[in-house]
Amino acid sequence: MEGPPKTRYGTMAEGIAEGNQLAAASSLRLVLVGTSGCGKSATGNSILCQRVFESKLGAQAVTRTCQEATGTWNGRNILVVDTPSIFEAKAKAQDQDLYKNIGDCYLLLAPGPHVLLVVTKLGRFTAQDTVAVRRVKEIFGAEAMRHAVVLFTHKEDLEGDSLDDYVVNTDNHSLRSLVQECGRRYCGFNNKATGEEQREQLEELMAVVESLEREHQGAYYTNDLFFDAQMLLECGGGTHGEEHRRYLAKVQAHVEKQKRGLQAARSHGALKALLRVKTWMVSHRGLSIFLVIYILIFLAILINLCIYHGH
Repeated sequence: MEGPPKTRYGTMAEGIAEGNQLAAASSLRLVLVGTSGCGKSATGNSILCQRVFESKLGAQAVTRTCQEATGTWNGRNILVVDTPSIFEAKAKAQDQDLYKNIGDCYLLLAPGPHVLLVVTKLGRFTAQDTVAVRRVKEIFGAEAMRHAVVLFTHKEDLEGDSLDDYVVNTDNHSLRSLVQECGRRYCGFNNKATGEEQREQLEELMAVVESLEREHQGAYYTNDLFFDAQMLLECGGGTHGEEHRRYLAKVQAHVEKQKRGLQAARSHGALKALLRVKTWMVSHRGLSIFLVIYILIFLAILINLCIYHGH
C-alpha cells in the first residue's frame, strides 16, 4: 500500500501543528535495512556527510536500538533511520526487545518511508543476507520491496570496474533475484570516501531515489501498522503506558501475520511448480515414462554401490 504524496491521514491529522505536518510531508524518509556488519551505520553517515551513527569493526553489532538523524540534500530535509539486528535469523519471536525495536522503527518512520535501502557488502551476498531480505518482508510487508534500493558497500573493492558489470555478471542467484525484485535499482558506496568522491556517490544514490519517487508519484510506502504508529504519536503516546503496550501487541500481531502470508505464498508457489511439472508429464507421457525409468535405474545403481561400500 502506498501513501499519498502529502499525508495519508487527512482530517485525523488536524490536531498536529501545521508546521510539523508540512515538515513531515516535505522530508525524504530513508530506512537502512540488512544484516549486522554490512555497513548500515557507515552508509547513514555517508548519506548525511557527517558522523552521526556509531560505526566500527567488531564481532558484535554496534547499533542496539533504532536511531534517527537528519540532514539536507539540495535544500530538502532528509530523515535517515538506522536499524539494529532485527533482520537476523537469530532474532527470536519471543524476544520482546525485538518487537520494541520494530515498533520504534515504525514510530521514527511514520507515516511511512519513501525508500528502503537494502544494504549488503559487495561480493558477499550470503545466506544471512537472504534471511535479512525475508525479514524485511516480514516486518514491513512484501509490497515494501517496490520502494527498495539495493546499496552495495565496499564499492572500492571494484578497483575501478563497473558496478553494472558486476551486477549483470554475478552468478549469485539470490542477489540477482533481489536486484530484480527491487526493479533493478541499485548503487554502490565507498563509506571511506571523502570530498568529491563522497559527493558523487551521494548524487548517484539521490538520482536513483528521485527516479523511484517519480515512479510512485511522490508517494511513500505505508501500511496499517504505520497508521497505528502515527495515531500513537498524534495521541502523545510515550514509550510506556497502556497505549504503548497495546501498540506493541499490534506490532507482534502484524509481524506474525506477515510471516504467515509469506509462508502461504511460498507454499502456493511450490504447489504451482508441482502442477506445472504434472502438466508437462501428462503432455509428454512417453518422455516422462523414460525419465522415471532412468531415475529408478540410477537409484538402484546408487543403492547397490552404497551396499557394496558398506560391506
